[in-house]
Amino acid sequence: MIKSTAPARIDFAGGTLDIWPLYLQFGNPPTLNAAINLYATVELTPRNDQRIVVESKDLKRKVEFKSVDSLPEKHPLGLILKTLKYYQPERGLNIVTACEAPPGSGIGGSSALNIALHGALNAFTRKGLSKKQMLEAAKNIETQVISVPTGWQDYFPPLYGGVRSVRPGFDGVDSVTLPVCLEDLTRNMILCYTGKPRQSGINNWEVMKKALDGNRAITDKLKKIGQIAREMDNVLTVGNMKRVATLFAQEWKERKALAPTISTRLMDNLIAGAIKQGAQAAKVCGAGGGGCIAFIVPSKKKESVSAELTRLKGQVIPFRFVRRGLRVQKI
Repeated sequence: MIKSTAPARIDFAGGTLDIWPLYLQFGNPPTLNAAINLYATVELTPRNDQRIVVESKDLKRKVEFKSVDSLPEKHPLGLILKTLKYYQPERGLNIVTACEAPPGSGIGGSSALNIALHGALNAFTRKGLSKKQMLEAAKNIETQVISVPTGWQDYFPPLYGGVRSVRPGFDGVDSVTLPVCLEDLTRNMILCYTGKPRQSGINNWEVMKKALDGNRAITDKLKKIGQIAREMDNVLTVGNMKRVATLFAQEWKERKALAPTISTRLMDNLIAGAIKQGAQAAKVCGAGGGGCIAFIVPSKKKESVSAELTRLKGQVIPFRFVRRGLRVQKI
């Protein structure tokens, strides 16, 4: 059996601008995020026949097909099936997938699962892809499945772990690990799930189209988000948490102005309650409209802020930032 695991992430700044060609329009700003210890897992067991059996524990769905060649083009588990077609295993197999991130939480659980799947199938088929090649394949397959452009940022944390600066350039997109003390960062953050999956409160495709059409209101906000991301890159590197909190709050302000539906009434209440109890900043994770909120909180205030979030019907998720990325084991 092959077991593959990859971490989810919390995004700090620069999201949406990680989509081609938006980053080119705004001077190639970085995107900042960090891997957390909520893992996506893929378990792959070879069979003695050609049958393909796929079980998604998160979706509570199990399907079976005669062979790789019989996999349908359209299916609720389309990402998994298209990835199987890409790797073309020569024998049948059982695949079981699961993710510790809540469904629709906005912390990159689906991308972590995507990377874990590529890690497992790359090992099983001995295709020999590098991490960079797996990232490209994962991104392009997902783009085909969802039929809109995908950004780059969500694939780097599950592959490499740590606090990352995703840096687009004219000759490609890469990332670097920032020398951040993960223990200090963990002590100063809270992750809270609203109990409801995100509903894509920010439609990146719509934002992208308006930006490319020259919509001034959109381009002004994206320009500010890019400026915040550049400064966040610097202050995260030196561990200036006070300034990180300020920029975190500024990024959220600009993002909410970009797409007001990114926050729900419950989310607004959770953020207001946390700030009253001493939280320094808050930001909805990912596309919003539900899912998770990340808070920057002085360590001495974490207990009181967590208690208030729980009282307001939020679900505080224990987590820590991690250095590890994709791991593939042959058992």
